[in-house]
Amino acid sequence: MTQRLWLAEFIELYRNEPCLWQNKSKEYHDRERKSAAYKVLLEKIKEIDSTATIDTVKNKINTLRCTFKKEVLKVKSSQRSGSGKDDIYIPKLWYYDLLQFLTDQEVPRSSRSNISKDDEETNDVSK
Repeated sequence: MTQRLWLAEFIELYRNEPCLWQNKSKEYHDRERKSAAYKVLLEKIKEIDSTATIDTVKNKINTLRCTFKKEVLKVKSSQRSGSGKDDIYIPKLWYYDLLQFLTDQEVPRSSRSNISKDDEETNDVSK
């Protein structure tokens, strides 16, 4: 089995375990369900690394997601830059399409202002 075929199968197994990636589902917070899902993925990784552990699985998932997110950001950045349609970045990552199910899972963190209310009122008065 080639490395690409193995990775495509791994990604498909991961996609079939929404408790590991679908952060809006109830299963996402079910530790027992997640543990069982990690064990399924562990068996897949053991096909190529007999010494693999659950941490190996988590690291593999993290690597895939980070690499995918970098490609997504490159695409979005090229779309925002005002470039023409022909200049939009085309992902070079061969498994980019396989991870498209993760696209709507990015939840931006809420931001907090570092300016206090008193500072805002002082600035308004001094204008």
